[in-house]
Amino acid sequence: MKNTILILGGDGYLGWPLAMKLALNYPDQKIIIVDNLWRRNTIGKMGFEPLLPVPELPERISAFRKRHEAANLYYRFADVCSAELDDLIAAERPHTIYHLAQQCSAPYSMMSMESALYTLRNNEEGNMRLLWAVRRHIPLAHIVKLGSFGEYAKGGIPVAEGYFQPDYRGMSSGQNMPYPRAANDVYHISKINDSNYVGMASRMWNLRITEVMQSTVFGVLTEEMASDPQLRTRFDYDPVFGTVTNRFIMQAVSGSPLTIYGRGHQRTGLMALRDAINSLARFVLEPAAPGEHRVINHVTETHYSINELAADIAGIALEAGIVARLEHIEDLRKEDVDTKAVYEVESSLQANDAFHSDFRSVIRETIEVLQSCKKPLPEDYFIPSISWADMLKPHENNVAKASEGADEWYWENIRKKHFDSPQLNLNPGCLGTLADFGSGKFLNVNSGKLRGNPLAQYAGSRNAYKKVRKECEILWPSPGYRLTVTYSTSQMMNLVALTILRKFQESRKGPFIVVTSMHEHPGGIGPFEQLPEYEVHYLDDATLENPRWLLPQLQLMQPDIVLLSHTYYDTGKQAQDNQSLKFIKDAAPNAWLILDVAQSLGIHEIPIGVADLITGSAHKWLFGPNGSGLTWLKHSFADWLGALFWNGQQLFEEEESHGFSLPGGQDFQLYAQLHQSLELYRKTGPEAIWLRSCELNGFVRVWMSKIFTDAGIDYYFPEDGPLPCLVIAFPDYDPFPLYLYLHSMNIHIKCIKRRRLSNGETVNMLRIGIPYYETRERLSRFLLQVEAFLYSSLPALPQPSLIADQCL
Repeated sequence: MKNTILILGGDGYLGWPLAMKLALNYPDQKIIIVDNLWRRNTIGKMGFEPLLPVPELPERISAFRKRHEAANLYYRFADVCSAELDDLIAAERPHTIYHLAQQCSAPYSMMSMESALYTLRNNEEGNMRLLWAVRRHIPLAHIVKLGSFGEYAKGGIPVAEGYFQPDYRGMSSGQNMPYPRAANDVYHISKINDSNYVGMASRMWNLRITEVMQSTVFGVLTEEMASDPQLRTRFDYDPVFGTVTNRFIMQAVSGSPLTIYGRGHQRTGLMALRDAINSLARFVLEPAAPGEHRVINHVTETHYSINELAADIAGIALEAGIVARLEHIEDLRKEDVDTKAVYEVESSLQANDAFHSDFRSVIRETIEVLQSCKKPLPEDYFIPSISWADMLKPHENNVAKASEGADEWYWENIRKKHFDSPQLNLNPGCLGTLADFGSGKFLNVNSGKLRGNPLAQYAGSRNAYKKVRKECEILWPSPGYRLTVTYSTSQMMNLVALTILRKFQESRKGPFIVVTSMHEHPGGIGPFEQLPEYEVHYLDDATLENPRWLLPQLQLMQPDIVLLSHTYYDTGKQAQDNQSLKFIKDAAPNAWLILDVAQSLGIHEIPIGVADLITGSAHKWLFGPNGSGLTWLKHSFADWLGALFWNGQQLFEEEESHGFSLPGGQDFQLYAQLHQSLELYRKTGPEAIWLRSCELNGFVRVWMSKIFTDAGIDYYFPEDGPLPCLVIAFPDYDPFPLYLYLHSMNIHIKCIKRRRLSNGETVNMLRIGIPYYETRERLSRFLLQVEAFLYSSLPALPQPSLIADQCL
């Protein structure tokens, strides 16, 4: 193992201050924050926001390095529910892993079926992926897993620290058993399941695991923040993600009543933020033993009922000149009790003053911070609307914006703000809908000081290029690669094919063998097909999907290049991941592996790490400027290739861009436009974009199926899974007249004529890309026009001549 510590979920309320603490405590260690920014994006989507501005993670890290002169804190954008977690652990081999990357809101988990399923998948799948990755690569590493004090069953008996020896009917168990757990919400049940998983992993796989049963955390400051606003952690106080203590404090400061759910006799455990962070940090030097599932009840204040907590906070607020009133409201969680339960809580922290700050001091400190930045809030801001037992009605609160069917207005607002066009562009080959951010935000070369000033235009391009690289580092971390802004994939492949050919011919003559699939875009594989020095071989699906068949084929052909699409151009199928690419690379070690991500960049997680060159278009699912693209080259491949542009004119200072970034004499607005597009994509959230497009795809698919079935047209969908792009194949029907009619109605899709499939069948196809910002109302206009064409006697439109496989 290496001198590395991973913090999964390091952008969160606990994760960020913990990352700073560890970076300062262990300056010789590499501290890596891993986060997919789901919480940031989701809270914003629901109409809430933290009280204190939360800088983007790269800005936080930069501020931390500047303030503390520490350079050992890093960030990796990744989802714990993806194969990237395994790749990261295999590459970094950390000795300690803090697992905080969980959907942590009980109300959110009960909001809708989708939110419940997300909670289960993220929490349980992410935990299981971590356990397997540690077992596979670093079985001696120490996992510090954040559990929840809310897992414990409330039976009126003392709460043991994880394990105890119960007596029942006069008999003792004679061995340690897990303390009973029970919950009435999906979040806490997912945590209970996680506790069972980590217990199993310790017993059966001999893993070292410390499970921290975290109580409710409160407060806003730790020592590492050094009174620097850029280093503060997030402070959520809404009824979905805000914890009860922080919510009460904010209600007092904002002049709202402290809302107590039900009678208020519910018990809660508490712990100050700085105490939680200081205690968590010590586990680096205090690992569990191999095979030990060590449980820590992370709680310092054990006696409070909600009534008592609200009364104490109101009293402390009064000392600061704030008059706060208490208000009992309906308990939508159905957890109300008649009297306060009396029981003891075992915790190894209770006798340790190092982790027990004075409760009143922390509350006073938090009030002071919040008073300095308070803002007016709507009257209903703190009113909960998510019921544990009853279905949520979409009109009841802004929370409903995130539930199924209730968020159309949210996406419509995005469309009107950034993509307001009467045209309905559903052409996935070139969605070509550049977001509108207002003229002031783009590098406008035709106005102001930039007009007629090439030096200023160059300078503006350099500044925007740096911002593009920063966004890409957040969205697609790519250690071992050089990233460059290039042309779109079709243009790039021409340069790549010619440049590789030049290098090959320095040492030998062709033909040079290229292996590819039968699903490639003509713009990607086309240059290799047209250059006579290349000999292209096509592998069918059965061979590509069966390692037993693929290995001998690659060994027999000894290819010089393997060119594959991440997502197939014709069917939309996601075909490759790092595991399949690694198999191909191992089977053909002398071949350069090129991955075409033109159809997937912006909607699928890009498998970075194996391919020698990865290139994709930015004007499709990233909605960037037309003709723009992003390309990643492994350093070894870039060194061998030498350059893609040979005029020696370098636009940017970064040495690794020399010879690979676009030279001068171009559209200087491209970089600023691309930066704004990437920023919007990141802030909207890749996952939210994916889910929204898939949801709309399902809507369109149902109605297209009905329309073509009713019309008696033979069709099928090549892919069944949830995808942002809908593909319809027609064995006999020619959809080209329909395509032309839709075009005349300002509705744009893609038509592929006479496409030969892997099984030898020739079909016509329609490809319909569903942008995330579209709405059911606008898509219904498209569906009505399809229906109108099929059921009406419309005049034939002139058809341009098409060659086989040509698409529009």
